[in-house]
Amino acid sequence: MIIVKMNETTVECSIAASELHEIGLTPEAVINGAENTTSFFAQLNKEVGAQLDYDPETEVMMMSKNMMMDGSVRIFAVKMSNEDIQKATDRIRGAAETVLKMLTQERVDEIKSKTGRDKGVALNEVITNVTDTINRIYGRDIGPEFPTEGTEARYQPITEYARYMMEFDELEEAERFSKVVQRLPIVDSVLYKFKGRFYMLAGLMSGDEGIIYEMRRAGVEYSQMLTVNSPESMFIAEHGECLIGEDAIVHLADLAR
Repeated sequence: MIIVKMNETTVECSIAASELHEIGLTPEAVINGAENTTSFFAQLNKEVGAQLDYDPETEVMMMSKNMMMDGSVRIFAVKMSNEDIQKATDRIRGAAETVLKMLTQERVDEIKSKTGRDKGVALNEVITNVTDTINRIYGRDIGPEFPTEGTEARYQPITEYARYMMEFDELEEAERFSKVVQRLPIVDSVLYKFKGRFYMLAGLMSGDEGIIYEMRRAGVEYSQMLTVNSPESMFIAEHGECLIGEDAIVHLADLAR
C-alpha cells in the first residue's frame, strides 16, 4: 500500500489488488465495506491519522473509495476541523435558504396559473435557477466581473458528458486537483488564467454515480468554486488566457509529483 500526503488535510492511499488478495480481501469487499474489512480499515485509519496529525476528539475523517480499471483501490482521506465543518454547513445553509426563497408558494402558484408553453418556460426557469444554486453550494458566486445578465444557462442531466469548471487561487491547487482526478474518465481539459485566478475546464464522460462523486468531491476539496455546465465556462474560454490547451490535467498531475 502506498500512502501519499497530498496536503495538511488530505492523504491518498493506493492498494493493488494483489496486496488485498494477500491479506484475504478483494477490491469489491473494500469498496463495499464488507464485514471482513474492519481490521483493514482500522489499521488504515491509524496510519492515515498519524500522517494528518488527526485528533478524533475535535476532528472528523471523511473517506472516499474508488476501484480503478486495473483492480486496485484508491482511497482519499480528508480530515475536517470544526472550522471546516462550519464553512461547509454555512455554504449549504445559505444555498438552502436561497432555494426556499425561489420556491415560495406564491411562485409555485404563479407557475400553475400559466398555460401552454408559458407554464413550461416558467417551470424550467425555476429549475435552472435552483440547479445553479445547488451547483454553487461548495463555491462562491461568480461575482459582478462575469457578465451573466442576458445569458441563457442550459443544464443537461447527469448522463454521459458534463462540463466542469473549477477556480483556483494558486497553480499548485490546480496541480493537486489534477493529481487526484487524473484517472477519472476526463476526455478534455484546458487551463485558463483570468484576472489573477486559474480556471480548469474539464469534460467528464461518465454516468457512474461513484465517478461523478469523485469528481465533485475533488472539486469541493481543492478549488474555490465548482460549477457544472455553466455559462461562465464559455466566458472564461473566450476571455481567459489559455495556459494549457490540451490535456491540462495530465500535464499538471505530472508537475504535482
